[in-house]
Amino acid sequence: MPLPTRPRIRQLELVPLEKGAEPTFALRDPHGFAGTASLPMSAAMLVTLMNGERTLSELQTAFAEKIGQQIPLAEVEKVVQQLDERMFLDNENFAAHKAAVTSAYDELDVRPAAHAGGAYQGEVEALQSQLAELFTCKEGPGLLPSEGNINGDFAGTNSRRLCGVMSPHIDFHRGGPTFAWAYDRVVAESDAEVFIILGTAHTPLKGLFSVSRKHFDTPLGTALTDREFIGTLRDEVTARSGEDEAECMFHNELPHRREHSIEFQALMLQYILGGRRDYTIVPILVDSFHPFVLHHRSPGETPAVSDFTAALQATIAACGKQVCFIAGVDMAHIGQQFGDEQLLDDARLTQQWTDDQVLLSAACEGDTEGWFIHVAAVQDCNRICGLAPTYTMLRAMQPQSGEILKYDQAVAEDRTSCVSFASVAFYE
Repeated sequence: MPLPTRPRIRQLELVPLEKGAEPTFALRDPHGFAGTASLPMSAAMLVTLMNGERTLSELQTAFAEKIGQQIPLAEVEKVVQQLDERMFLDNENFAAHKAAVTSAYDELDVRPAAHAGGAYQGEVEALQSQLAELFTCKEGPGLLPSEGNINGDFAGTNSRRLCGVMSPHIDFHRGGPTFAWAYDRVVAESDAEVFIILGTAHTPLKGLFSVSRKHFDTPLGTALTDREFIGTLRDEVTARSGEDEAECMFHNELPHRREHSIEFQALMLQYILGGRRDYTIVPILVDSFHPFVLHHRSPGETPAVSDFTAALQATIAACGKQVCFIAGVDMAHIGQQFGDEQLLDDARLTQQWTDDQVLLSAACEGDTEGWFIHVAAVQDCNRICGLAPTYTMLRAMQPQSGEILKYDQAVAEDRTSCVSFASVAFYE
């Protein structure tokens, strides 16, 4: 294969791993077309210079100017070749690879569990133990799902009907007990037959929403997707927004392939309900609302959002089943790892706690616009990862009240990052 003459790096994540005499970096592909590569600093610096405009010799010159030391042309060629072979470059080689992966994935009826054996245990017994610990540890709700109400006998036990929950999508290692609080409430108070899962899209979509028709495999069994519901939803979207919009929304499966924000929710549902009662899911990814933040414009003012939430409401009304929403979302992402200048001290973390409580209060009041305005007023300086799915859920669900079940912050030991997240129950 000929060596690329003007290499362009794809949209990837370059993350520092170690500090020392020779720092190393991880080059990650959030789209899942390539694995993760560990790079020495020299290779990492070369990656930052690969904009598709520089020749190999010009990369050599730019490296010397930026770093202040020489690098042999043979070394530049070696790095470029390795990146190309591992599908990190944006070129014809990668385009052919992406097309093959996309075609193979589109043919699947069931989405494989992309993160089993990585983000969570892949073997059934080990996974069941891992998830059980989330419920019974001192930070968890206490009862195992099998010890809660799983028969749908809710009459007289609660005057409110659970219509949705907010759950994290951070990894179980850091946020597991907070997941458990949300799903404990689902076990105890929901008789839903259909769970609409709204997840944060961590890779770009063709539009604002992407609905998957694939069933979701988990090590504990397959979570069945409600294709009848989705078919009706597509008809409703088509009637409001046209065939092109519906085609974009319902035939864009690839972003779901490696996305964890819905996979974790599908796994938790299968853990608490699988083998106990029948249910189906409706997996929906929501793209970033950052353009609305930048222009201080409510997402609800655009037909893309208002028509979709109206279509969801109409489909729910027509389906004749009990429906519960799940938002697979995290909240703030602050610290140097996310672009802030200062290390996180206790005062900054307390400030974030306060800000998050105000934001969660708006959600609990069913104040959809208040949720968005609070974030937009500060230009989303705290990088609220769940802004768009939560806004969509609140607008479609229109809860009367909400209850914060658990809030937590995952703070790195070196204080370079903090991710906040919460579980919230919403009621009609």
